[in-house]
Amino acid sequence: MSCPNCGGDEVFFPVPDAVSDYLPDERPAATLCTNCLHVSPADEAPDEYPDFTRVSDAFPADGETGAVFACLLALLDRLVVHRSDAEQVATEAERRGVDVLLVLDRLAADDGLDPHLDLARRRRQLEQLI
Repeated sequence: MSCPNCGGDEVFFPVPDAVSDYLPDERPAATLCTNCLHVSPADEAPDEYPDFTRVSDAFPADGETGAVFACLLALLDRLVVHRSDAEQVATEAERRGVDVLLVLDRLAADDGLDPHLDLARRRRQLEQLI
């Protein structure tokens, strides 16, 4: 499948149990566009987590941790509405060893990506929450 936002390739991943309660959609899986970083819910979860470093080297190497971070990206799109949930998912990512703000900086600086949202602006907003 291709991204509904930009037509780019998508990575399918199961939504980790640790963050599923914080997402606005209850579906068991999601997709992440390898170009614009748009996250969409999906009905069927793959058996394994993908290698998110194929999206960007900035992503955590561990698949489940990469999925947690991808879920955070989904919430950053509407941070005002999902403020508390984004804070919880960011906390989970940090608990797993991810420097959330650094990863956002690296994604914003990745020339191979064309993010659909202003990552630098969202990073500043998120920094005020965590």
